Amino acid sequence: MSDIWNDEKQTNNNESSSSKASVSSVGSSKSVSFFPILALIVSGAALFLSLSSITSQNSNSESPSDDKSGTLISNDLFSVPNDLPKLISKVEKSMVAIECNGYGSGFAMDLETVIDGMTTVIVTNYHVIEDCINAENELIVLTGNDQTGKPRVEISDWDEYWDLALLEIDEYVPPLPEAEEFAERGWWTMAMGSPVDVDFEPVEVLYNSTTFGYISYVLNDTYNYTSATINGGNSGGPLVNSRGQVIGINTFAEASTERGVWNIAVDSDILCENLLQCD
Repeated sequence: MSDIWNDEKQTNNNESSSSKASVSSVGSSKSVSFFPILALIVSGAALFLSLSSITSQNSNSESPSDDKSGTLISNDLFSVPNDLPKLISKVEKSMVAIECNGYGSGFAMDLETVIDGMTTVIVTNYHVIEDCINAENELIVLTGNDQTGKPRVEISDWDEYWDLALLEIDEYVPPLPEAEEFAERGWWTMAMGSPVDVDFEPVEVLYNSTTFGYISYVLNDTYNYTSATINGGNSGGPLVNSRGQVIGINTFAEASTERGVWNIAVDSDILCENLLQCD
């Protein structure tokens, strides 16, 4: 979350020292030939240092690459990713849209299924699927960038207190990796989900819409306050860092002149409170 360079400086210095000793041992009668040789040595050393500097600069400016865990490498969790379109595309592959007497979002995580025949676990908010707990036939999950997939879905478990729920579907959706550490103030963040624009008739769902911001505060390692906007329909979608790792689940949003503007994602570790057995 180092490049190794061959340091030939000492070798060059040793070669230069031995060349000087050889020339000086010839005596003053050969002093005229000393200067061209010295000039060549100095020029060679300068060229080597120049090439090393250019190579180092090019290495530091390289775009992010995929590591073994499948996450995007970022130079700094506090900075915008070097390849933002690639990160958006990667996160989008793990997204689902959810319909249950309204619209919401969800995403795949690398969790073990418990229902026979199911392939992928989807994380979302409890309030997104609440109305379908006793009417699962009304619960719809849409997959794919074009939302053409419509797998079989069942509610696996839920946590009303923390407003979280787990669904399982019989279609493979690539999981998002989880952040290895709690977020900090200043981290760059991206919220993704499917908010609804009610100004249209019928309403327009903005599938896999993205907003960007920074962590402004982390309360009790649980509530991640971000400046990335969370709108209606974003609920249940992921808040990710610049590596494409899940920080939390987009859950709360408020905007008023009296109380201000709040966008809050519940930390993904809260899944371990009641829904998962974690180490």
